[in-house]
Amino acid sequence: MRVIFVVSDIHGSFDAYRTILGKISFKSTDTLYVLGDVVDRGPEGIKVLQDMMGRPNVVPILGNHELMMAVSLKLLMREITEGSVSELGEAEIGALAEWMANGGEPTLRAFRALSREKRREVMEYLGEFSLYEELTVNGRDYVLVHAGIDNFSPSRPLEDYDPADFLEGRSGPADAYWPDKTVISGHIPTRLIPGSPAPDRVYKTGGRLFIDCGCGFGGTLGALCLDTGEEFYV
Repeated sequence: MRVIFVVSDIHGSFDAYRTILGKISFKSTDTLYVLGDVVDRGPEGIKVLQDMMGRPNVVPILGNHELMMAVSLKLLMREITEGSVSELGEAEIGALAEWMANGGEPTLRAFRALSREKRREVMEYLGEFSLYEELTVNGRDYVLVHAGIDNFSPSRPLEDYDPADFLEGRSGPADAYWPDKTVISGHIPTRLIPGSPAPDRVYKTGGRLFIDCGCGFGGTLGALCLDTGEEFYV
């Protein structure tokens, strides 16, 4: 029997990631959706990515930190010469500075320690991340995204949104979407949601589920089983 789990915002905590896999008794017949921000802040984001790469039953969804990483590493992997440096645009330099300011340094350091072949594999894997996933569990419809859905319209197909609408939003519990679908997202630590009854725990309200439990800020890593509603924490 396939069991479906969701987790988000691991932020380089390999020990918490491996421990949560043990807590949910994750099997090859199960599926785990990872809702972005695997990397940065913590020291072992590359290690988490490499573990995910070896698990065909782990489905990666793009977070804003993976996007910053991919953009910056494409820049840094070029052959840097005097001529190429002078050709760097403000947008490229700004993207790299933004990544470093948001905890990218440990990820960059670990990436540089990889062989050329391993670097290529990681970059190719980042290209496999989806912007969203839709699924039905026990007759209930879910939309999985990293940060919610900005510029939302109930009649607008998901494929018509810009990537930033899924990656950078700060929509809260009051921002309703569909009456018959539940949107699950990370990105905003639940400790920062006004009125959250239990900081660093999954926050459920209406048609929303917020599952960033603050692992990147000294909180917990939370996982949720969609089949049973059971919550797991490290």
